[in-house]
This record gives sequence, structure tokens and C-alpha cells, in this order.
Amino acid sequence: MTAYGVLRAEWVKFRSIRAMLGCLAGAVVAAGGYGYLFGMAAARDYLAAPAADRAAFDPTETAFRALVLVAVLVSAAGALTVTSEYASGTMPVSLTAVPRRGLLLAGKGAVAALATFLIGPPLALLSLTLSQAALAARGVPSVGPGDAGIPGALLGAGLFTGLVGLYGIALGFLLRRSAGAVSLGAFLLILPGMAGLFPEAVARWIVTWWPSAAGARLFAVHPGAEGLAPLAGAGVLAATVLGLLCAAAAVFHRRDA
Repeated sequence: MTAYGVLRAEWVKFRSIRAMLGCLAGAVVAAGGYGYLFGMAAARDYLAAPAADRAAFDPTETAFRALVLVAVLVSAAGALTVTSEYASGTMPVSLTAVPRRGLLLAGKGAVAALATFLIGPPLALLSLTLSQAALAARGVPSVGPGDAGIPGALLGAGLFTGLVGLYGIALGFLLRRSAGAVSLGAFLLILPGMAGLFPEAVARWIVTWWPSAAGARLFAVHPGAEGLAPLAGAGVLAATVLGLLCAAAAVFHRRDA
């Protein structure tokens, strides 16, 4: 089978996975719902803050916070691209049609990466719109899609979700079970949110260098002096995903289907 044929076949399989629609619908709900809730919380904190803190308030800090939770569902979508075939017993059929395992892995990765990349900006825009609407409704300063730095953050969100989709693909090949790949993927993605449970030095390292935290710098509108620059954060996440994909390729070549 040609590379184009593999891509077509993988796209058909991707959109026919039953749980895929649930993951993508859940991502929409999470982006909108949590975006609005984070906006409400930020508005409440702003109204209760002293004048000095109000003057330093940055409405963009809450605009894309929901994307960290959206990433859990995006990772699950990537994992299901692989684990659904193992669960249904169709992986041997796929390998019969595409004996070159590297080509099959690349086809799955390309389809999942493109699909998750394309949904990133719309989900980020939904989170931005509802979070800023929650701020504006309380009379708190807010921003819009055309403000400085926002378009770049929207594109960065697409790159972030695309890399997270590949991260899910890698875990799917490594673990081959939906429950394991989805659960481990979710835990590793949200670990920076639990950084406060660790000693201060460890927590500081996690919120700076942990791949999901570093990758989140891609949609930071005003990165500031603390933390990694957006491109450096993208590099940390991309290097991690590449390492996982290499491990997944090695395991996929050795294991029976």
C-alpha cells in the first residue's frame, strides 16, 4: 500500500472510532465550560483584590487555562487511534495490509497530529471568548481575539494540541490498552497542577520543565521573565514526544500484533 493509501485508510479508521466523537465533544465542553469558570474565578479575585493587584491584572492569564484540561481528552483521542485496533483485534489485519510497521505508525501519527492540530485553535478561541465574556460581564478588564499576542497564542494552541495528540499515539503503542494509555497520559499531563505537593525546588522544576507545563508556554500571550520562552517550551514538549515515539516504534517492531 502506498503512503497516500495508508493515510486514507487511517483517516477512515480515525473518524470511525466510536469513542472519538465523545473525546472531541468533551474537549469542546471542557474548553468552553472551564474557560467560563476560570473567567468567573478571575473576575471574583479581581473585584476582591487591592488597587495594586488590580493594576497588575492580566486578563490573558485566564484566557487559555482550560487548554491544560482539554489536553487530557486530546491525548485520549490519540491513544484510542492505536488501542482501539488492539481492543478489536484488527491490528493484525492492518499489518497484513501495511507490512512496513514504520509506515503504519507514521500514518497513524500523521492523521492524529493533523486532526488534533486543527482543533486546537478553535478550542482555544472558545476558551478565550467565554473566559473574557465572564470577565466583561463583571466589569473586569478583558481582551478579544484581535488584541496583541492573541493570534499567535491561538496558533500556539494548535501546535500544543497536535503534539499532545502524538503523545497519546506513543502511549497507545507502548501500552496497547486504552485504560492504561488514557490514565497514564492524563496523570502525566496534569502533574504540574499538583506541583504544590512536592518540595519547593522540585515544584519549581516541574512547573518550568515538565513537558506539559513547558508546552503550555506556546499559548502564553505575555510570557514574562519567569519560565521558558514559548519556543523553548515547544522544544521541550516536542523532544519528549519524539523520544516517546522512538520508543513506541522500537516496541512496535519487536512485539507481535
